[in-house]
Amino acid sequence: MSDGQRDELAPLSLTQEQLWFLTRLDPASAFYNTTATWSLTGPLDTGALHTALARTMDRQHMLRTAITESDGVPHQRVVDGVPVPLEVSDLTGLPQEERRSAADRLVHEEVHTPFDLHTAPLFRVRLIRTAADEHVMVFVMHHIVADGWSLQVLVQEVADLYAAAVTGAEVELDPLPRQFADYAVQQRERLAGPRREKLVSYWSERLAGAPAVLELPADRPRPAEASFRGDRYTFTVPQETHRELTALGRSAGASPFMTCLAAFAVLLSRWSGQSDVLLGTPVGNRDRAEWTSVVGYFADTLVMRTELADDPSFRELLARVRRSSLDAFVHRDLPFRALVEELKPERAPQRNPLFQVMFILQNIPPRRRKVEFAGLTMALREDVRTTSIFDLRLDLFQSESGLRGQLEYNTDLFDRTTVEQLAGRYLALLADACAAPDTAVSALSLGAPPPADDFGAGFNDDLEEA
Repeated sequence: MSDGQRDELAPLSLTQEQLWFLTRLDPASAFYNTTATWSLTGPLDTGALHTALARTMDRQHMLRTAITESDGVPHQRVVDGVPVPLEVSDLTGLPQEERRSAADRLVHEEVHTPFDLHTAPLFRVRLIRTAADEHVMVFVMHHIVADGWSLQVLVQEVADLYAAAVTGAEVELDPLPRQFADYAVQQRERLAGPRREKLVSYWSERLAGAPAVLELPADRPRPAEASFRGDRYTFTVPQETHRELTALGRSAGASPFMTCLAAFAVLLSRWSGQSDVLLGTPVGNRDRAEWTSVVGYFADTLVMRTELADDPSFRELLARVRRSSLDAFVHRDLPFRALVEELKPERAPQRNPLFQVMFILQNIPPRRRKVEFAGLTMALREDVRTTSIFDLRLDLFQSESGLRGQLEYNTDLFDRTTVEQLAGRYLALLADACAAPDTAVSALSLGAPPPADDFGAGFNDDLEEA
């Protein structure tokens, strides 16, 4: 919906429609909140921040969008006159020793507060003042209007417009000839013809005979209903291992995503005892330049299948993962929701269909990696969400500083010590695969779990993309 050509209602994308359905099952949940939190040091101009947010909302239609229903069919509607959702909490009246814990409570409250999809805007910002020149800033968005990339777009635009507001200088942002609703319309048009049939045929063949679930050895029985309670454990890939991984991938013509995915599939196969492993991984769907700077829920999920029954060497497995990954990305246009509708896999209310474990390699462009607000020193704070939609999710964050890992896990199933050991075994497997890539995957060392490791130095300015 280009400016000046906006209809009152537009269809949801198929991915949005899936999320709308899931949110309706539990509208009071905050499972699908996307968040980022910073500590800010320096003189902050609250008025300039309000102005920057207002200008960004005027430019990005999804920041003024609500979901409405007509005869049971959801649509997205851009709402004019939406107030800027900036709330300021001043804690400077509290004793200094109480301010940090009070700020932490407010952050936790903010990121776990649900949205009403019928009411715009579906994002908000909380600014918490702990001293004259010290603040905590929390951005929260519902996933139905934004993916991780969109959160980075939003924060960067607000930072650019904030700088303009405090200095009086003009800033030129990329023009937005299209909005996300245009993408939603195009997606439905692309899938209305023979293209859908070809995609369904490919995925039906690719996933034929795949196991319905990946049975990981949990510490407790799976509850009858999913609670989505979760936690996170972070670790750092040693610099030497990172360099060797990069070299091994280059020698095989494989990307870091493919190399790290192959190793994770081996780990899960060894842990579960299953030789056929299905993982989910996000795809950005921003191939065309016109979508690069648009806020919206473009991301979708691909199912990656890795078969290890013949016990290949790691080098052979990497070549296999390379081929299957390239094929999957070529056929990525079929939304995950449509794939599930077509394949009709065995369903259980407490499990995600087709896959229960996610793998994500975050390779954030330098422009998005470090956000700076004029006159302020920023430090990205640790994610405080206590949710996990999947049994297990591995995020790898790649930057100039190296490679950092984060394992998000379902706390109904796994203890933290189990996840710590899993991270240690992944690191040992990565190192052994690099040292002896022609070794059969069943013989690769899982080593002994190392001590718990915190965030690696230099990672504070990484943003989560997925």
